Amino acid sequence: MHLAHHLAALDGLRADPAPRTAVLRTADPPPDGDAVELLEAEREVRADHEALLVLLSRRWGEPETVDLGPHLLAAAEGAALPEPERTVCWRVAELAVWTVGDRWVGVGLARRGEDIPLQLLAAAGERGRSAPSVLG
Repeated sequence: MHLAHHLAALDGLRADPAPRTAVLRTADPPPDGDAVELLEAEREVRADHEALLVLLSRRWGEPETVDLGPHLLAAAEGAALPEPERTVCWRVAELAVWTVGDRWVGVGLARRGEDIPLQLLAAAGERGRSAPSVLG
């Protein structure tokens, strides 16, 4: 697991006042690998995700879980979503979100298609803007 690296990346996202996204880890087996290697790589990304959720919950409390499906539908219909929601909703179905000071931070597993490798993705919202929630 790469938890220290992930935490440092999240702290970097929080330090920047602009909306940001970052790929923390990708399930990237060797090109000549087999299905077992791909499954193991995905297992490692999922394990990092679960461990990161536990660590961040200890640090910031329990997250809000946001279903980004409505955000994706709104974006597909041409709605002007703010960043990083616009970028994240195309890749992540569900985002664990914490509000930390005047900023929000989210973590989720990204894959919106069979040919796309599983990724651990983080996002941070612009200073002073509320966290994404269910669209109404």
